[in-house]
Amino acid sequence: MQSSRNTAPRKGTRKACDPCSVRKVRCDGSQPCARCLAASWDCTYLKTHGKSGPKGPRRTTEAAIKKLQHRIRAGTTDRLRSDSEASYDDDSPTTTQFPLLEPLPPGLEFQSDVMAWPDAITSPTFPSPRQDPERISTSSMSHYLEVYQARGYAIWPVVDTEALVARLLTNPDDMEAYGVATAICASTISQFRIESEPGSPVEGHFRISSGFFEAEAKRAREASDHLEQVTAWSLLSSFFLHVYSANIGRMTASTVFLGEAITKAHIIGFHRASYYEAMDTDQRQHNLRIYWLLFITERAHSIQHDVPTMLKRTLDLPVLENLNDGSITPAFIQLCNLFNILDVTITADPNSVRNALTLAQQQLSDDESARGLQNELQRADISMTQQWMRIFLWQHALSVTNLRNNNESDEFSFSFPAKVAHSVLNNLGNLSRESLEAHGPGMESKLFDVANSLADVMIFVPTINQDSHFSLGPRDLMHSLGSLLASFRGGNPAVIKVLQEKLTMLGLAVSSPQKLIDLSSSEDENEERARSPMGAAWAEATMYGPITPMVPVQGFAGPFDTQM
Repeated sequence: MQSSRNTAPRKGTRKACDPCSVRKVRCDGSQPCARCLAASWDCTYLKTHGKSGPKGPRRTTEAAIKKLQHRIRAGTTDRLRSDSEASYDDDSPTTTQFPLLEPLPPGLEFQSDVMAWPDAITSPTFPSPRQDPERISTSSMSHYLEVYQARGYAIWPVVDTEALVARLLTNPDDMEAYGVATAICASTISQFRIESEPGSPVEGHFRISSGFFEAEAKRAREASDHLEQVTAWSLLSSFFLHVYSANIGRMTASTVFLGEAITKAHIIGFHRASYYEAMDTDQRQHNLRIYWLLFITERAHSIQHDVPTMLKRTLDLPVLENLNDGSITPAFIQLCNLFNILDVTITADPNSVRNALTLAQQQLSDDESARGLQNELQRADISMTQQWMRIFLWQHALSVTNLRNNNESDEFSFSFPAKVAHSVLNNLGNLSRESLEAHGPGMESKLFDVANSLADVMIFVPTINQDSHFSLGPRDLMHSLGSLLASFRGGNPAVIKVLQEKLTMLGLAVSSPQKLIDLSSSEDENEERARSPMGAAWAEATMYGPITPMVPVQGFAGPFDTQM
């Protein structure tokens, strides 16, 4: 018996129907296709479609599909054609025919002085400029949003890209959503260094630079009046511009954007338990993820750049949960727990700070949870963050308690950096370089802090250089850390120079560490920070005994790879 469904696929089976395109799922090309038949949806092929993405549908998807179909049938096909994915069958447009930009909503001014064309436009037939303002099409952003979903979401689990794309498709004039999308694209490109990879990452489209996305994000934010119309979306645009700025070394701008995001969080009420009371589980957990992302990011940024914190640790907030729906990873929850330990320790009462430091070091030395993570990127991040925190708390102990060379307690002895360095090399030795570099400047920053602390101890407490409790002495550890840092992509010349000088003083020949991190907003600040004021104190301690406080902690801070 012949089926009533037309099972013959349409010409070019890589062309998706309209519902499958909005859902970002694979379409079999039939009419109706299997997915539409199962969902009882109207299967139409009114516009060109392409690659699949995250699976759905979510609650907003069906509404987005119906609205899209209605607008196309109403005669807006030409406008939406620039929002579609490029199809790759024989009838699809060529790269030069497919629009990179689309018109902005009427009434928005075009500021040509802040715009820049993409980095790699080589086609001589690039579309001629329009008289109306233009913006990056949703189709051109889709690839980078997919990269965020695949590689960045575990680090910043706060944006549902399927819902974001659906919002952009159904509301082309939504400048708030456009601002968030372009800010995510800018941070994704800079975080994963897509611009440095050969060839265009977007089939059928021109490559777009991270700087171009940033300029569009800023313009969209002004158009949506983000400073007055404060929402979670406008907060996230500030956060992702913080990430982008940090990734390209603009640390002052990065600090301002992060402060802006936290101020918006306070205005909205993310720090108040009452804010979450009337929410359903999904909404509550999403907003809690935003709060904790800001919390750990600010703690990280504050420690690394010596700025005071704004966002307080609220004790009575709802618990951040793993709903096992892919919205959050166990690694992110572990990271939040680590920064909570750090915050509790740094803010401990002066009379009990030594006990608090001892307890924190014991908690941070347990790396079983990190070793149990299946994802290598997450394992690298959690493992390195734990060891970095151990070094930071050891440095903090210098300002609040006494250290001696022969102290029986490791966390209060000068040999402790060597112990941490050994753990770092042991944990990272089983990880690929790609899993380390994927975390951007934050990973290199943490590695440098460990190496720098060990180098200072070796220089100013030379008796420790003969210590080899691990069959590897401090000189071996220092050489290995220097070599590891030298192999990283990117880097800061000022910090490179400082580490190279210390290696030279120690008589260690490491092939020039050419790629480290940006710890400050200027070369002078980098060099001053890297030289570390602890050195003079250690030198004095070898002559006069106990070390006096010398590295005041301004507020509280902590490291996170916003980088993570």
